[in-house]
Amino acid sequence: MADSTFSLVITAAGSSLRFSSSLKNTETVKKEFLKLDQHSVLYHAALPFLSVKGLKRVVVTCADGYVEDAKAALEELPNKGIPFTFVVGGPSRQSSVRKALEELSRYDDFRYVAIQDGARPYVSRKLIQAILADAVEFSGALPGLPLTDSVRRVDGKGLITECVEREGLYRVQTPQIFEFSKILDAHRRYSSIFATDDAELYALAGYSTKITPGDERNIKVTYASDVPDAERKAKEYLEAKGEKQ
Repeated sequence: MADSTFSLVITAAGSSLRFSSSLKNTETVKKEFLKLDQHSVLYHAALPFLSVKGLKRVVVTCADGYVEDAKAALEELPNKGIPFTFVVGGPSRQSSVRKALEELSRYDDFRYVAIQDGARPYVSRKLIQAILADAVEFSGALPGLPLTDSVRRVDGKGLITECVEREGLYRVQTPQIFEFSKILDAHRRYSSIFATDDAELYALAGYSTKITPGDERNIKVTYASDVPDAERKAKEYLEAKGEKQ
């Protein structure tokens, strides 16, 4: 049987500026720590991975000053003996992932790594397993959904300059799963290049990635409208955080 052991990186070091700016409250609200069905967004983003066979360890990237918040957001996860490490991220998502990968490089008991947005609370175990199976076969895999709307390229004034053929174009999601040694190599070699996601660096390094059919429900929380009753939950989060300080 092919080696499908893997570790998990969960990214939660972002600023949540777009989410916070979509709220009436002007204070910064870390979207990963808001509650969905009695548990945090971050909790839901991590939970399905714990029941996937082969998971060895988890590294969570956190914004400076939010490590304890991240630990609290995950403290009710069922204890399956999987070790969690929390690292303070860098100035960008890319640099944060690199720090997490360097942390994982201390271990040699897994072959693949899954990189998951901490703000994707609706990921399913079934989707994770499908991506992992494709990664084992093709070296790397990520979930994607084909574009169904017409696509246009515009200039700085918003005027259409080109009609883009949508055939073969996909909206990509996370988790993205890669052979660990190869994605670490890609991050190290192209650390000075801004990439929109880890798969872009993987491709730059010459490694292949398979598109696994994604899930429309696997959205990334970006705006207040993505969280039911977000205004109330944001207020509760800020009040609770104020009480701890």
